[in-house]
Amino acid sequence: MSAPQIPSDWALSISHTASKFVASQCFANIHNLPPVPTPPIDLITYMACCQLSRVLSQAYLNPIRLDIDLIRYNEALDKHQSGLNEKLERTLFEKFPPSFEMIVDVPCVFIDAGGRVLLWYLPGAINDMIRDDMYAATVGMGDLLKKSITAGKAGLWRTDHLSFHEGVDEWLTPGCINLSPCWFQQGHEVLGHAAPKFSPEVSATLKGDHGTQLVISMNRSAILVSAALRVMHPALYFAGVDTLLKLGRCARDSGLEDICDRILHWASVFNVASIMCNRRSPPHRDPKCRPEAFDIMTSIGVYHPAVMNIENFGLKLRYDSCVMVAFSCRLAVVWAWFMRDSVHNFVATPRPDFARYDCFLEGIATIDNRVLATYHIYAGLP
Repeated sequence: MSAPQIPSDWALSISHTASKFVASQCFANIHNLPPVPTPPIDLITYMACCQLSRVLSQAYLNPIRLDIDLIRYNEALDKHQSGLNEKLERTLFEKFPPSFEMIVDVPCVFIDAGGRVLLWYLPGAINDMIRDDMYAATVGMGDLLKKSITAGKAGLWRTDHLSFHEGVDEWLTPGCINLSPCWFQQGHEVLGHAAPKFSPEVSATLKGDHGTQLVISMNRSAILVSAALRVMHPALYFAGVDTLLKLGRCARDSGLEDICDRILHWASVFNVASIMCNRRSPPHRDPKCRPEAFDIMTSIGVYHPAVMNIENFGLKLRYDSCVMVAFSCRLAVVWAWFMRDSVHNFVATPRPDFARYDCFLEGIATIDNRVLATYHIYAGLP
């Protein structure tokens, strides 16, 4: 794989630099090597990346194998199974019962019986400065969050007013919004990439004069989740980069200035971010996300001790502020980052396979098919 040619004025180029650093520092941490050279990024982002690399390394060194086959599990799911049908979920649970239950509060990575990565659990991955950044950005989204809440619409539990509650922080507005520099509006996905014209568009939440500033306010968090994905699932990371580059070229050639501007300032390799504030979420899946991919959830805010209950795997994760959790898909304030496969498909980005634990170090060191010859991997990575 050749190095992606990201324009130097794109926010994504900073994410790529930070991601190379985090991947290299993880490698150094795991092998007890000296720190890698400081990358050309701002001090706040650098400190956040250092903390992230430490927690990722701790998780890698604490693998937990579960007695489940991820491929067979996903094959047993209906294509549109949302996780809200109790009868279907009970049948699935009986077919794939967890062999034990576990309460977890330390960094770890869960893998299936075939060595595929199910989940990364990273408590403390977000430092205080990034938390404050996310808090300020969420406060700035107050009007959009308020307008997102609906009433009486069947099936729209994600934005139904009964799903939200008032929090202890008067500055935070309950609500749920999706933000994307370029995606298909609901019901307008194009199957295949031979569309007659360029049809994706900027999400409604990022249209207008406020859109650019809103994207910029999310940049440090976007950099951090991109760097985490570079370590967790290198192939998916590069698929995300490739997709954004293709979308940017298509938008430029089509004269779509709004998409060009949002992509210019978009720092994440994920193409969608979902911001949820003071929402109660039932157990559910997102059938639009591919099982081979990862969603990354980051949580901030002040709230009573919480637990993320993943019943189908028998896991209970302590879900405090500043935690980061990455799922193999179809599983306070939460920012969830994900990729829409329909967008990747539109620009003909190949779909990556499942991430494998036994290929973790190989993925860091040789993602471009070069053999790691020296320790100076920061300079050698694409």
